[in-house]
This record gives sequence, C-alpha cells and structure tokens, in this order.
Amino acid sequence: MRKILLSLLLSGLFCASIAAQKISKPTLTASEATAAQKSVIQEGIALHDSKKYGEAAKKYREVLQENPDCTFAMYELALTYYANLDYQNALEVAFKGTKYKSKELSLFYGIIANVWDDKGQSDEAIKLYQDGIKMLRDEKDSDEHLSSLYFNLGVTYTRLKKYSEAREALKKAVEYNFGYASPSYVLAEIFSGTKYKVPGLLAAARLISLETNTPRAARSVKIFLDALNSAQKDEKTGNINIFMDINAPKDEGDFAMYDLLLGTLTAVKTDEDKNKTDEEIFAGAVDTLIAMLSEDKKISKTFVGKTYIPFMAEMKKQGFSKIFAYLVLQKNGNKAAEKWLVENERKTLDFFSWAKSYKAAKRD
Repeated sequence: MRKILLSLLLSGLFCASIAAQKISKPTLTASEATAAQKSVIQEGIALHDSKKYGEAAKKYREVLQENPDCTFAMYELALTYYANLDYQNALEVAFKGTKYKSKELSLFYGIIANVWDDKGQSDEAIKLYQDGIKMLRDEKDSDEHLSSLYFNLGVTYTRLKKYSEAREALKKAVEYNFGYASPSYVLAEIFSGTKYKVPGLLAAARLISLETNTPRAARSVKIFLDALNSAQKDEKTGNINIFMDINAPKDEGDFAMYDLLLGTLTAVKTDEDKNKTDEEIFAGAVDTLIAMLSEDKKISKTFVGKTYIPFMAEMKKQGFSKIFAYLVLQKNGNKAAEKWLVENERKTLDFFSWAKSYKAAKRD
C-alpha cells in the first residue's frame, strides 16, 4: 500500500511540475525523417494500431536515437504513450515537441491538453490552448495550427457544456482553415442542438461537401434535412403546419423568416413542379434557399454570412448545387439520387475537388 501511495504521490508531483512548465514560442528547427526512418515510423504506427504500444514506442525511439529533432517520430511516440495511459512520458515528449517549429506543433498541444482533460483538469487544458493561440496568432503560416488549437479549445468547452464559448472557438477554427471538416461538424451539432436552425443547416452542408460515407456525413445530412423539412403536412386536409420557435436566439443573425420558410420549400408545390421528380423539387428548394440567403444583406456580416453563405452561393454559381442536393438525398437512402450521381460521376468528383480547395474570404 505504501508503494502505491508513493507512486501516486510521485505521479501527482510530476504532473504538477509539468503543468508549471511555461510554454514559449518554438525556436528549434525540426528535422525531416529520412525515407528509411519514415519506414520505421510506419512500422511503429502499424504496431500502435494493433495496440502493441511497447513495440511501437521502441520503433519511434530507434528513429529518435538517429534523428533527435524528428518531430514526426516525437509526436507518434507521445501519442503512443498517451494511448497506453503513460501520461508522464506522453507529457514529457509532447512538451519537448512544442519547442520545435513543425507541422506537428498543434498536435503536441493537443496531447498535453488531452492529458489534462483526462485528469479532470479542463482549466489547465483551456489555458494551454489559449497560450498557444496567443503565441501563434501573429506567426507566419500558422493558420492550420491556430485552427487546430481553436478546434480543440472548442471541443473542451463543449465537454464542459459551455456552448457559447465553444461556438466562438469553433468559428475561429473554421475561419482559420475552411477546409478543416471537424470544426464545421461540431458547430453543426451545437447550432442544431441550441436552436440555431439555419446556422446548423449551413455548417452541416459544409461537412457534407468535405466528407462522404462517414458517420459524421450521415449525421450532418440528418441535421440538414431536419431543418429543411421542418414543416408537417396533414394528410387528411392537405394543410401544412409550420412550427416557429419565437424564442430562437438571434445573436448569430435573425433567421426567423427562414425558420418559417424552410419547411415550405419542399412541401409547397407550384404548377411548374407538376412534371418534376421529388429529387428535382428538393434540388430546386436548395437552390431557392441559397438564393434567399445570399441576397440577404442583414445577415451578410454574421459569421455564417461571411463563411458558409458565400461558399453555398459560389457552389450554386459553379453549377454544383444539384450535385450537392442529390448527395444529401443519396446519403439519406434515395436510390434515384444515387443512380443520378453514378451517371454524373465525373461532375460529382469535380464538385468534391472544388469544395475541398475552396478558400473562404480572409478574416477581418
């Protein structure tokens, strides 16, 4: 029992000493792994994936003996220690990694903060992300690192159910790297779960444009469809019932009018719709929504007005909105949409290529 208590005490003291370390701007230069070293690292990754953490760590240490400044191996070693619940070594290696200018920099921050989160020290994790953001905000070519830090900060806030703070961090993550799918996915969940119907729909649309055949894509389709198909039609009378939440928040923009209109876009059919398929009517509804949002000057200065709406407007301009609409239907199990996409495979691939390379407007 004394040995166990001593071990716990030493572990606590170690973590406290690591927490007291001050992270400063990275000044060291990382070294690229050679082809042979990359091969060894890949062997380690395969062992890690098989949960053979001890053998994986041995491979990474082998590379680091030859190349001590290789942050690729350093990160994989820290990750393996973390996966094996060896928090002491994970923190030690990760803190060392933060001293290097490298593409793995934000990943080292992530490991350190994850340890704090796992130990119930979310305040430490939040402070770490905030310190990292302050240090990198004015650094050249740091947008991807900043996006990753803001995303992880947002996730930590989400775990704490601090949704307002989470939204602000995740919006920054989107602004710094519009091609990073994860912030848009978590934003879609938070928006839709806290009564921001249109912002949730738009964030979900961005995720759908970046991922296919993933659980996140399927979930985003549901968020998108739940918002767009919000009206209910009475089969007996033919009347359309629209439910509007008068208490819906407006700090992300006033979307009350759209909350009323969304359900009518697919439920109300005109004479022009008589000869159209349900899939074509849905695609037309998506086009109409995009047109209305992109023409609304009142929401142009909101977060979604600067990011997601210009993306959707450009998608329509490029002739990809029908592709997008059919992708939504296909992911929801629509066989006619799936058949159409197969027949238009080249244009579908062009859409994904365009969507992934789309650059949002520069931040203010």
